Amino acid sequence: MKESRIAYLSGTGFARLVGRHRRVIRTALLGSLVLHGIALLVLGGWVIMRSFPEEVAIFRTPPPARRYEPRKLEHKVKITKRARSSSRPSVLPRIVAMKLARLALPEIKMDPKQVHTTFQPKFKAVTGMGLGAGTGLGHATDGFGGGISTIRIHGIHARGEKIAILIDVSVSMVEEERGGVAGYWKVKQRFNQVIDALNEGTLFTLIVFADAAKTMEKKMVIASPANKRKAKQFLNPFNTEGNWGLTDGNVQASSKGLRAAGGTTRLDLALTAAFLQGADTILVLSDGIPRVRKVWNPEQMQAFQARRQKWAQENAARVAAWQQASTAYAASVQTVSERVWIPAQPAVPARPPSKRPPKEGQAPDRGDRGRPARPGHWKVITKHVGGGSRPGPRPKAPEIPDPGWWTLSDFIEHLTILHKAEYTAQGKKPPILHCIGYRIDDAGHAFLEGLAKHYRGQYRRVRSGK
Repeated sequence: MKESRIAYLSGTGFARLVGRHRRVIRTALLGSLVLHGIALLVLGGWVIMRSFPEEVAIFRTPPPARRYEPRKLEHKVKITKRARSSSRPSVLPRIVAMKLARLALPEIKMDPKQVHTTFQPKFKAVTGMGLGAGTGLGHATDGFGGGISTIRIHGIHARGEKIAILIDVSVSMVEEERGGVAGYWKVKQRFNQVIDALNEGTLFTLIVFADAAKTMEKKMVIASPANKRKAKQFLNPFNTEGNWGLTDGNVQASSKGLRAAGGTTRLDLALTAAFLQGADTILVLSDGIPRVRKVWNPEQMQAFQARRQKWAQENAARVAAWQQASTAYAASVQTVSERVWIPAQPAVPARPPSKRPPKEGQAPDRGDRGRPARPGHWKVITKHVGGGSRPGPRPKAPEIPDPGWWTLSDFIEHLTILHKAEYTAQGKKPPILHCIGYRIDDAGHAFLEGLAKHYRGQYRRVRSGK
């Protein structure tokens, strides 16, 4: 049965199967196009009909007739009687008029166009019988400085209106030499205080990174009490029991900038997310240098392929001789079966997962389910005997050299491409980047210090999470 299936899939049956799949895909595509066309006509017609204004009936009421209340009329009569009985001369009413030729309005020296100021709101004209759905809860972040917040942490004093906080959550942050889990808990509490101190007019985002990067939201959010609580709830679970490090995030590599082939401590992904969200102030905390693997460009890959083809031509004779010797050796080898006694094995009890954080680069300890005791038994094993001397190892093609890791220059080049596309093109200044080296080694210290200096930021090297 298995051989008939293989024959069917390798011959004309495979061609018919592929043709059938193509017809199914073609039918699905045509059906999708028809449905989209119908939806476009229906929705487009509805939008066009909605765009025609409707006449609005306006009712104007005449001004009310002037009537005197009884008391006011009585008061007016008394005043008139007293004026008549007074010895003062009566004032004759006069009507003074001016010729229309002498009446002139003052000259207005300005262009009678709409005046736009920074304080003038923008309104959109709406016609028809729609109902207003706006709630008037918008937050202004320009003009009076209500959206600017001050950050004070580990000696760094910074101000920003659109703040991105980037925190390293890799497993190395909870190693014993960095204070363990208790030390990292203090770090998170300190950043919770920074989040609480943000003004409600400030826009902010929180991004964590390790083997991947993850953002609290896809866009910056206003620093309302609800969003502050959400940010702290987003940060607190990292590097706790059962949630060590970060291997899967929601930040993807951007088509802009340099390409990367994976790595650890993916600060490149976190910075890319902060730049794409338009941050004007970025705060980074990390314990080491990022390990981001480079990607070869097409010219470098083409040069390697040329070297490999040249090697194959120069070593064709050696490869052929090795293949011939291998074939002769395989033909002379004989197989012998032998019974072997396997001794009894005791039971292994189950073990719960370890509560200690794993080492950097190691998988978390998930525990052991255990296994029952196994009695002794005979087992038949197969051995290969005979044959002449084994031929030497087959010559291998030169392996692809390691393209290496991103350096500080690569990071700056990557971020320069991003800030030209996201900031300079829109008339905005590049962001200011502040870095904190948390119990960091010398290589990581030099890297973060150089990155902060290039983006006009501050750098501090701290020894504890206090």
